[in-house]
Amino acid sequence: MYILLDAREAHTTTGTGNVIRELYPAIVKNDKNNRYAILYTKEDPFPELKCEKIKSPKDNQAKFTYIWQLFFLPHFLNKKKFDVFFSVENLVMPLFFRGVLIISILDIIPYALKDYYKKPIDNIKYKVKLFLLKFMKKKDLIYTISQYSKSDIHKYLKIDNSKIIVIENSIIRYKEPKNTKEILRKMKINKPYILSIGGGEKRKNNLRLIEAFNGIKTNMDLIVVGKIDGRNDAAQFDDLPTSKNIKTPGKVDQDTLVALYKNAHAFIFLSYYEGFGLPPLEAMKFNVPVLCADRTSLPEVCRDGVLYADPFDIEDIKDKLITLIDNKEIREDLKKKGKKVLNSYSWDNAAKEMIAAIENIKNEDR
Repeated sequence: MYILLDAREAHTTTGTGNVIRELYPAIVKNDKNNRYAILYTKEDPFPELKCEKIKSPKDNQAKFTYIWQLFFLPHFLNKKKFDVFFSVENLVMPLFFRGVLIISILDIIPYALKDYYKKPIDNIKYKVKLFLLKFMKKKDLIYTISQYSKSDIHKYLKIDNSKIIVIENSIIRYKEPKNTKEILRKMKINKPYILSIGGGEKRKNNLRLIEAFNGIKTNMDLIVVGKIDGRNDAAQFDDLPTSKNIKTPGKVDQDTLVALYKNAHAFIFLSYYEGFGLPPLEAMKFNVPVLCADRTSLPEVCRDGVLYADPFDIEDIKDKLITLIDNKEIREDLKKKGKKVLNSYSWDNAAKEMIAAIENIKNEDR
């Protein structure tokens, strides 16, 4: 079979870009039976990967890219006679493509959380994308990243479970900077700290984390990384009585994030809706104990490798924070369990599961 992997987002630092850079090479290297091509924009993201590379006829930064991929991309795919098109990017669906589409729905957060989009037009655009799923062909598949997401897709979108394949993510291999201590020094971080990410995005739940942190006695800092309400400042936290022990550096680069992970006393992730939830696994990679919300996909992904709290119960969050900060025995136990959890994830396994799904498509054609 002739398969096109859509890597137009490979140059980005988003979760989609990270998965593309890890998953696609693993698929190509592990599949000896099928023929692959990579669709990219800007520069070839995989110069050492031995497969066909195709520069996108439409640059990813150009206007009306969505219209192009909806109506003109299928013409391109049909002309090249591809059998399968797969994109990690959410809800890319070239209409009228004669081959098989593997359409990504990593989560349906905007559908499940009614207040997710602040602008009505964004909500309308998302609903239009979901409506186009009605044009899925009999052999088309949905790709998602957890059993929880699969159950939500089935529940909310009424898509048959047999058409949904679950392929779990693995750890992103960040290049570790040599000067992590120097990075922290420049940030004026000079004492033990607890780390959280997600900034002020509502579902990331850092407002409750700060409220709980303000209610316990500790000499540690709390560092909350990420944009606050779409801005690189702490404005959204102004209505809470925060202490000088809380730092909000905004969005940080990859080296800084790695330095913060590596040197954290603990990592907190109280998000109440995740399609997968990679940050707790990233913290485990750096041997950091984790406190995690007990909601949606997180128990499925993190298993027994983290301490859980009710993300809506401030008193429970306080109790678990104190445990994670002060109880050395529990901290060490979580580190050991975290390593075992990480060993169950690999990009090679994810690639082999995708290849198996592709082989099933081939078998249906016989």
